Amino acid sequence: MKTRLLITCAAAATVATASACTSQAPDEDAFVAPPWVPVSAQLAAFDSCDDALAGIQDAAITAFSNWEPNELLRSDEEFAADSGAASTESQPQAASDDAFSGTNNAVAGVDEPDIVKTDGTFIYSVVDYDAVRVVDTRSGEVVAERAIADEAWDHKLFLGDDELLLMSALSVEDGDEYVSEFRLERLDPASLDVLDTFTMEGSMVDARLVDGEVRLAIGSQPQIQPVWEQLWSGDVSDDDIAEAVRDTELSDWLPSYEVNGEAHEVDCAEIAHPERFTGASVSVLALPADGDWTEASPQTVMVDGSTVHGTTDSLYLAHYDYAWGEDETNAESEIYRFVFADGKARLAGEAAVPGTLLNQYSLSEYDGHLRVATTEQASGGNCGVWNDCAWEVAPDEPSEPSKSTVTVFAVGDDALEETGSVTDLGVDEQIYAVRFIGDTGYVVTFRQTDPLYTIDLSDPANPVVTGELKITGYSGYLHPVGPDRLLGVGQEATAEGQTTGLQVSLFDTAASEATMLDQYHREGADSAVQWDPHAFLYWEDAAIAVIPVSDWDMEYGSGVVVLDVGADTLTEAAWIDHSDAGADPYNTQVLRTLVIGDQLWTLSNAGLQANHLGGDYASTAWVGWQ
Repeated sequence: MKTRLLITCAAAATVATASACTSQAPDEDAFVAPPWVPVSAQLAAFDSCDDALAGIQDAAITAFSNWEPNELLRSDEEFAADSGAASTESQPQAASDDAFSGTNNAVAGVDEPDIVKTDGTFIYSVVDYDAVRVVDTRSGEVVAERAIADEAWDHKLFLGDDELLLMSALSVEDGDEYVSEFRLERLDPASLDVLDTFTMEGSMVDARLVDGEVRLAIGSQPQIQPVWEQLWSGDVSDDDIAEAVRDTELSDWLPSYEVNGEAHEVDCAEIAHPERFTGASVSVLALPADGDWTEASPQTVMVDGSTVHGTTDSLYLAHYDYAWGEDETNAESEIYRFVFADGKARLAGEAAVPGTLLNQYSLSEYDGHLRVATTEQASGGNCGVWNDCAWEVAPDEPSEPSKSTVTVFAVGDDALEETGSVTDLGVDEQIYAVRFIGDTGYVVTFRQTDPLYTIDLSDPANPVVTGELKITGYSGYLHPVGPDRLLGVGQEATAEGQTTGLQVSLFDTAASEATMLDQYHREGADSAVQWDPHAFLYWEDAAIAVIPVSDWDMEYGSGVVVLDVGADTLTEAAWIDHSDAGADPYNTQVLRTLVIGDQLWTLSNAGLQANHLGGDYASTAWVGWQ
C-alpha cells in the first residue's frame, strides 16, 4: 500500500512561525501566515463554496511552507490507529441472577464502540480481523458468522434494540493509490445480513450510541496527490507548492460519503474553521440505530481532532494545536461541543485549554459544567503526552518545566465560558490518569513517584487541590468501586521511576486527601487496562475486578486476574487463561471479560471461555473459533 501524507498537528508546528509565508500563486499577492492566536478555538463559517476553497488553499499553502517530510508523514494505518445536574459518570454495574455486564463506558447511558457486546443471551464479537460471530451462551455454540474482507481492520460494534452495528476501516483503491474509508453497516443480529450501509472517506475518530442514535466523528485527509508529488520531489519551491495547491478543487479537500450506495458531498454551508488550520477535517453526524437510512447531515470542522467525549446531550471533540515560535512554544487543545436535534449535529460551543489531553477521561460534564485536565509539556516536548515525536526540535535555552491544569467551563446553549482553573499540578511530570466523580476530580501525574491529586470542584469558579498522595509507581486508569473507594490500575516503580510490574491500588477517598488501603503487585507484568479501559471489568454484585494481564517475567503468558475488592483489601481470587486452547500464546491473550448470570466469560482471538462466577471459578464451557 502506498504511504500518504496526513496533515497533523505537526503541520501546525511548522506553520505558525514568526516569519510570513513567501508562497504565492501566479499573479497573486504573497499569503501571510496568520500569527499564533491564543484561545484560537473560535470557529467561523465560509461565505460561499468559492470562499471555502480559497480559504482552505490559503491555509494549506501556509501549512506547507518550511515543511519537513519526516515531520509530517504518517501512513493511513497509523492514522486509523490513533484513533444534567446528576453525575454523568458511569457507575458500577449491579447484578441479579439474569444480569449481564456491558462495555466499560465513561458515561452512564452513553455506549461506546467495542469488539464485543451482549444482550445477556447472545455474545456478539469481532476479533482476529476475520469474522463477526454470534454465540448463544445457552448452548455454547456459534449460531451466526460472517466473514470480513481482508482489506478491513479496526472493527468495532454497537448493539441496539434490534440491530447490530459494525464499524470498520478499509483501504480502498482509488486510481493509482489507496485511500482510507470508514464503513458503518447495520446488521440483522440473528442472520448478520446487511440492512443499511454508510461510508465516508476517512477514518473513525470515535462514536457513541445514545437513545437509539449513532453519533459519529470521522476524520478525513485531503486527496491532493499532485501536491504530495510536488512536496516529495525533493526540489520544490514555495511558489511551485502554491501553484499545485491553487489547482485543487473543493472536492479534493472535503470527504465524500454514501448512504446505501447513494453518493453525497459535504455542504459548503456546513463547514467551520478556526483562524489557523491545515486542511484535515473532522465530520460529525448522527444516524438512527434502527436504520432506514436515506440521508446524513455532516457538520465538518477543519481540524484534525483525535479525542471524543460523549454525554447524553453533547459530543465533545478535542483538537491539539501548537506552533514553534522564535522565542517560545505555543500549545493548546481546542474543544468543540456538538449537540444533536432531529438527527443533525450542531456546533454549540468552543473553548481552548493549555497543553494536551490524555484521553476522553480528561473531559467530564457535570452539573452544567465541563471539566478538562491537560498537561503542558516543557519546550521541546510538545509532541503528545507520551513524547512520541517523529521529529527532533529543541530550543537553545531551557524553559519552564511541564505542569498540569484542570479548567472548568460553564456549558451554555451555544457557548463554553471559563469559570475557573487550578494549575501547577505535577510540576515536571505529566498526567497518566484522570477520573471525575461528581464534584471531585482525581488526577495522577508521574515521573518518579505517583502523586494522586484530589481536587474539589464544588465551586466552579474556584477549583481547589485538597490532597496530594505520593506513592511509588502510577495508576494509568482509575475506576470507582463503591462509596469512597477508587481503584487504580498501573505500574509499580522504583524510587527512581523505573517500572517493575503491574500494580493495582485501592484508595480510600472519603477524606479531602486520598489514602492507600491495599495493593496487588505482579512482577514483570502489565495490563491493557492502562491504555484501553474497555478491557476492565468491575462487577459490583460480586465485588470483583477482572483485569487482563500480560506477564513478561520469565516467558510470555497472558490471562486475567480476578481480584476480590474488599472494604480495605485486594485479594487474588482466580487466574483464568486460554492456554488449554492449544493456540499461539499471543492468540490466546484475553481481550475482554463479561458477566452473564453466574458465568464469567473471557474473549480472545482463539475463542470464548466460560467460568463459574465465584468459588473456584471452574471452567464450564469453551467455544473455539477454529
